[in-house]
Amino acid sequence: MQGVGPGSVLGGRYAVTLRTSEGVHHERWRANDHTLEREVVLVCFPAGSSVAAAALDAARRAAGIEDSRLVRVLDVGTDQGVGFIVEEPLTGAVPLSHLLQSGGLSPDEVRRLTGEAATALDKATHRGLHHLALTPSSVLRMSDGAVKVRGLATEAALTDADRLSDERASRADAVGLVKIAYAGLTGRWPMVSVDDGLIPAGGPVGLEAAPTIVGGVAAPSEIAVGVPNDLDLICRMTLGSGRRGPVSPGDLALQIAPWSSEQATSDGATGIGLRSRDDRESLEPTRVMPSVRAGAAGAAAVGAAGAAAAGAGAAGTTSVAGAGNPSQSSTIFFDSVSEAQLGETPTSRDTTTERTHGGIAAAGAAAAGVAGAIGDKVGSFARAAADKAAARAAERRSAHDDDFDGEDIGLVDALDEAPTTRLEPPLPVFGREAPEAPSGAQSRIALAIVGVLVLVALVIGISNVMKIGQHDGPATAVTVTKTRTPSATQPPATSTQAPPTTTQAPPAAPVSIVGGTGFDPQDGTESDRNVKNVADGDPGTGWESRWYGTASFNGDKDGVGVLLDLSAPTAVKEVELVLPAEQNVTVYLTDSGSTDSLDGAQKVGSAKNANGTVVIKASGDLQPASKLLVLVTKAAPAEAANHYRAQISEVTVR
Repeated sequence: MQGVGPGSVLGGRYAVTLRTSEGVHHERWRANDHTLEREVVLVCFPAGSSVAAAALDAARRAAGIEDSRLVRVLDVGTDQGVGFIVEEPLTGAVPLSHLLQSGGLSPDEVRRLTGEAATALDKATHRGLHHLALTPSSVLRMSDGAVKVRGLATEAALTDADRLSDERASRADAVGLVKIAYAGLTGRWPMVSVDDGLIPAGGPVGLEAAPTIVGGVAAPSEIAVGVPNDLDLICRMTLGSGRRGPVSPGDLALQIAPWSSEQATSDGATGIGLRSRDDRESLEPTRVMPSVRAGAAGAAAVGAAGAAAAGAGAAGTTSVAGAGNPSQSSTIFFDSVSEAQLGETPTSRDTTTERTHGGIAAAGAAAAGVAGAIGDKVGSFARAAADKAAARAAERRSAHDDDFDGEDIGLVDALDEAPTTRLEPPLPVFGREAPEAPSGAQSRIALAIVGVLVLVALVIGISNVMKIGQHDGPATAVTVTKTRTPSATQPPATSTQAPPTTTQAPPAAPVSIVGGTGFDPQDGTESDRNVKNVADGDPGTGWESRWYGTASFNGDKDGVGVLLDLSAPTAVKEVELVLPAEQNVTVYLTDSGSTDSLDGAQKVGSAKNANGTVVIKASGDLQPASKLLVLVTKAAPAEAANHYRAQISEVTVR
């Protein structure tokens, strides 16, 4: 780009050092901030381009969102015909596109990366900002496992894709996140356009395109093994012909939650912990096996390697590389074992070697039976990829046949030559013989017990029937009043005592709730679309906030809740809540429509550790007001660790 290069100084303080990436519309450079003496990242683009003004404005708005998962925007400006956006440095960060170069990730790690990115974009959605240009290069994993999303709003502005309404933009980001999850599971990019082609289907450099079928792309479970059902279904619905699935990043986060807060440490297909490079190089391999030749051979090689190590009496170690991608080779290493460990002498070494190879061949035969039983479970695309890998492996093996002589036999040879063995069905839990009939004495005892129970029930019933019409309390005194007709000469008697009267206050009448919105003292709104559920009369539905890491909402706010519109200004006497989990709640009455302030609100009452149906009564007379605020000050925990959110099923106002 003209005006930018090593040694250039932009804005009078940012000294450019090294270009890290180059796109169609912009470049990324490392730079040193001479003013604050720190390293930064510059996103540079021509200041005279048609998208420059929109990109700078998007960066300014993105800088106002505080979330540790979003790459922070530190500064924006123009200098010498170059527009630039200053971002925080991401030392040690690795883009998802680089992580996928060796195949898919483990499903747990894909769920974690997608969920963290979706939660961050959901927060941006509440401020009216969207990404609209999500690719695996947009999601980064830090050295400590933390997740970062870069390019919020700015990537879309630079590519002139920020022309959608809020609703359609939220859907576009949800589809983009599902495509990233698909790539994480399979190592391939689904070439599916978003929103009728306004956001193109172009994929990142370095990833193969996903196989296409009628109406969309193949499901992840047809390409990789071990894909969870929920992630597979979401990918099918979102990227298939129906084009359904989540409508926003927040909706996607709710569908795939919960996820682990720590980085997964297993490979993509089998869950086996991976050795480090130093560990692998320290091993002395007896032979490097080529790729397996069947769709299920990846799983069979893992089981056979463990069995072969046990059969040979050696400390076997299995390392499966690229198991998340069926086209990758599966290489088996065995630790070398000293003669003293095997109890060998120089004269018995040949015998021991034959015994070792025999154990490997026997283990391979057993593993082949398992492979035959599960081979049909692997998708057609996985088998096709494995066939390609087998062809390449055959070429490598023929080139190195001169290096092996004698009776040396490898694990794959044992798998190929072993007979197919079907798995036996599991044994029944119960015996097949019919139970013996009870004896005559046992039958009489059982009938006697039943007869006694019937007699006791009959006595209790008769006793209760006889008590009908009787009263346990004292008899009520009956007063008879005689009235004498007065004569013409005698005036009628005048009663000076009025009969007693009892005045009972009518029960509090319910007040209609005609609308409402979410209340968040920090962000202004909180899950507005679910507020209507608190007044629908169905306790099975309700309002739920977004996820937080602590019960105190990460310590950033006093609480979140719902601000409800009443049908008319009302002096509230009591409020009945239905809470699905234990929480602390406080109820206020107000006329203010503010969704982030309690100024002027009247406190109705509060409850701590409340669960189920809770009635909060006003402690005194309140002035009539038109709005009711239910504020959750302590969130309810979820089954997963470090997952909390506010939950309200029903609200009744009287």
